Amino acid sequence: MSEKCSPKTNGDNLDFTCYSTEALHNLKNIWNARHPDVKIYSNDVKEIWQDLKKYMQKTCHKESCWLRHMCIKNDLPSDFFLQNFSPKQPKEWTKKPHTWLSSIEIEELMKQYEKKYTNFVFLGPSPIDYDSRKLHNECVWDEICNFSLMDYKAKGITKIGLIFNLDPHYKEGSHWVAMFVDIKKKGVYYFDSYGDKIPSLLMKFARTVRNQARNLGEKFKFQQPTRRHQYLSTECGMYSLHFIIKLLEDKPINFFDKRITDKHMRKLRSIYFNKR
Repeated sequence: MSEKCSPKTNGDNLDFTCYSTEALHNLKNIWNARHPDVKIYSNDVKEIWQDLKKYMQKTCHKESCWLRHMCIKNDLPSDFFLQNFSPKQPKEWTKKPHTWLSSIEIEELMKQYEKKYTNFVFLGPSPIDYDSRKLHNECVWDEICNFSLMDYKAKGITKIGLIFNLDPHYKEGSHWVAMFVDIKKKGVYYFDSYGDKIPSLLMKFARTVRNQARNLGEKFKFQQPTRRHQYLSTECGMYSLHFIIKLLEDKPINFFDKRITDKHMRKLRSIYFNKR
């Protein structure tokens, strides 16, 4: 498959398509409702996929195109594409493929990983001043400001990923960095692709997590890879995403002791995101 699929749980992965079993049955039902003369009768997911591919082949050369078909698109939930495919690259990337990642791309991809890993939650992307007070005395990023390790443990969450911008909320943004809390491994990890030390505002969050762990009778360590990976100006968002994804895959923190190049991050743009 040339298209990039959304990350899925093992039970939802099919080796011949980006669609899940449930998605294929939904598409079959929508097709049958609109085409009573050429219904798909099989309940075998591969046969359903083959029939849909056959019926769509004159107008579609890739399976995500099926969702734009007039007989289907109006009957689908708005997030159906992202349930099955990696997010689309922004239009700007067509002319400027190394455009700086925005909060939209970061959030879309991380929300997909929340579905793949049910023990994972993503917080952010947040400005560095996450606990500053805005209008009505609300925090800039309430979920981080009111972080509760005990609550996440009670919900069965064992991994928490965070991405911050080093600019405060009233500025446009300067540089993405990442943090990761691994409850089972009892660790709080910080990653800056430039290899810079954690800023005091983010160390404050790390201390919050460690203090809460201590109150629960546990000792959490803090670690930060010091290797500089990034030498170009555009890939900090990709590095931050890659850091979280690799820790979700249970790579050890010392995985980041060896340099990962900007060139590799640019290749990952076409793996984590679908070209238009």
